[in-house]
Amino acid sequence: MEITDLENPWYGAIGTGLNNVHPSDWDTPVEGGYSGNLANRGFYTFEIGKQVQHYVDVSLMYLNHETFNYQMYQQRIANTGKVTNNQSNPTVNLNNRAVLVSGFLHPDHDWYKIRTVSLSPFIGGGVGYALNQIDNFYPTGSAPVNKTGLTSNSSVATNSFAWQASAGLSIHPITHLSLDVGYRYYDGGGFDTTNSAFTNSTHSAKNLSLTNPWAGHVATNQLFLDFKYKM
Repeated sequence: MEITDLENPWYGAIGTGLNNVHPSDWDTPVEGGYSGNLANRGFYTFEIGKQVQHYVDVSLMYLNHETFNYQMYQQRIANTGKVTNNQSNPTVNLNNRAVLVSGFLHPDHDWYKIRTVSLSPFIGGGVGYALNQIDNFYPTGSAPVNKTGLTSNSSVATNSFAWQASAGLSIHPITHLSLDVGYRYYDGGGFDTTNSAFTNSTHSAKNLSLTNPWAGHVATNQLFLDFKYKM
């Protein structure tokens, strides 16, 4: 975080970075098949903050992730007869957005200086609100005659508690500008799918049937880069 004069304590920042999502953060149903890797995705942030003490900053941040696209081969244990050899490929898209209130600690002076460029470490943490939206959730597979070949769920949004913990290094090339580089652990809370599924089965009334809801949890390791300007 930038070391600032308390006479001009406000700052604004934009940031970007990359997520690494661990598969253990996604629940696995009894029949298995939903524990594969999610692809790494980027994110961006908008932040406004204020230095309230010589070594303390507080901020309000909006965080938006790229869509997490997930697909994995599934071999069902139970013989449902709905897909050939009980083999299918579940697919789901997850969108996660959050608003976080955070606090940061940093030294009240430059930690190290190279000519006109100063360096300073920081640590921080915050809590807030996350919106997890599931779209395009469906399994596909080869289907016998008069059996289900495609099932899809409607969009579902879940409100969740979110939190983050971070640490990094702030680089100050000029008075009003800083560049923050660091690591953030972000927990975006849980989410659920609906138990109402649309299907092409000829045996389902009005193509609507009930399925077991699937639940998951968003937790990521993030590398971030923030561009910060002191007002």
